Formats: sequence, structure tokens, C-alpha cells
Amino acid sequence: MNVALPASPLSALPVLARLYGCREEDLAGTAAQLTAALTVRDAAGLEVGALGLRPSPAHGSEVLGGALPGDGQRDAALALLRAALTVQPQLYAYAEPHLLPVTALEAAGLRSVGAYTRMTGLLPTVPPVVPAGFRAVPLQQVASLHDRMAAQRSYADRIGHTLVPPEFVQPGAGGCDETLSRLAYDEAGIAVGICRVWRDGGEVSCTTPGIHPAARGSGLRQALLLSVCQAALAAGAVTLRLDAWGDTPQERAADEALGLTTEECTPIYAATGK
Repeated sequence: MNVALPASPLSALPVLARLYGCREEDLAGTAAQLTAALTVRDAAGLEVGALGLRPSPAHGSEVLGGALPGDGQRDAALALLRAALTVQPQLYAYAEPHLLPVTALEAAGLRSVGAYTRMTGLLPTVPPVVPAGFRAVPLQQVASLHDRMAAQRSYADRIGHTLVPPEFVQPGAGGCDETLSRLAYDEAGIAVGICRVWRDGGEVSCTTPGIHPAARGSGLRQALLLSVCQAALAAGAVTLRLDAWGDTPQERAADEALGLTTEECTPIYAATGK
């Protein structure tokens, strides 16, 4: 029988590092974001899994970790998930077979609500058409940290997105190419959208544009994405990698219409706490 017990984030690090195949020090920053952690032992008393809960702006907590692969993985993962739900009844997790099998997620009462996707392809050459009432500017030109944070929070209601720390919106944070990235303003001068870009030679990668809920459906999402692509083409880039968390089927279809192909899709399962 598997027994899941509360643990400190630091004490869960060794198992989390095994699960993710990395060093403990690589997860130190992540551990600092966790509000709770659990570990699970098998019948022999060996630690076979760990979970950490990281706050989400609109969806309670994101589940990190899982159970080590093997014959007892499902039962260990289920014990962890059930224990986590007593701590935080509203949570979501990625259905990654080597961490949290779908059978364990469903047995714990979680249901598929979205997905993480990665699309790839040649950079679209369609010219951007920014809808009336909006303007898109290079992120490099935005000095206001308030505007940067407001734009970044446009993702806040999307499942899969976590809380944005202040250091994330500092100029150049995370190696972002701010000459290619774009931030959008509405006619009142309020930051309502963002698309951040990273470049590695001929390839650029970005997350799908974050758009404030009030501006969704305006065409601003595709305009931001195509503005980024146009700038990348002018800079000599050739291919695009597009990562998305919680995008709608309609948004994914629009990206596919630009010639992009889904390379990876990981379902997101959630418990609403209701």
C-alpha cells in the first residue's frame, strides 16, 4: 500500500530531480515557488514519487512531479493526487505517462480541460493586420515595467500559466529577444497583449500571444503573432516553434492555417474543487 505524506519542498527535491532527470540545484528556483509538497513510499518504505503544488493565477495550483515508472506507478501517483486534493481541491496536472498516467488522473477525479501544444514550421509570410484601436510595438521600446506586467498578465486566466514574478518582466529577462518581441496597446494606451520571442540562429521560438480577455476575438492575437514572424523573417530567421498552454481549439486551428504542424500535445487534466 502506498502512503503519501506531507513534505517540505526542499525535502522533496531529491525525488523530483529523479523524476525530471536533472540535478537538485536545477530545481531550487522551482522549489521556492511551491506552497506544498508530498512524497509517497511503497510497501517496502522506499520513496517512489513526489508532488509539489505551485500557485496558478486562476486555477488553484499546478501539480509538479509524479511517480517513478514501474509496476506500482499508477497506485503511487493516485495516492499522491488524492493527498494533494485534500490540500488544494482546485488543481491541474499534465498527463505525462512517465510522471502521471491518465488512468491515475481520472481515478483521482480529474478531467481533460486543455493541452500544452508545440507547433513547428516555416515562418508564416502573411503580413500582419493590426485591428483598428490597437497598436503593436517592439518590446524593446517599452520601458514601463507596469505595462510589461499588465501585458504578461493577459495569460492569467489560461490554464497552464503560472504566476509571473517581477523579475520576469525586466528587460531581456530569460534571454528574450526584445527587438523581435511585440507588446500591444489599446486606444486608451493600456497594455493588452504580448508575444515574447527567443532566437537561436535560423529558428525563433515563442509562446502564443497573450491577449487580455476584453480584446480576444478582435484579431489582435494573430496580428501579434504575424508581427513577430515578419520581424523574424526580416532578421534572417526561417523556422518557428510555437508553444501554447490552454489555447482554444479555434486558436490552434488558426495557427495550423498558417502552415504550422502540431509536433507535441500533452493533455492538461484539472479538478475544479466544486
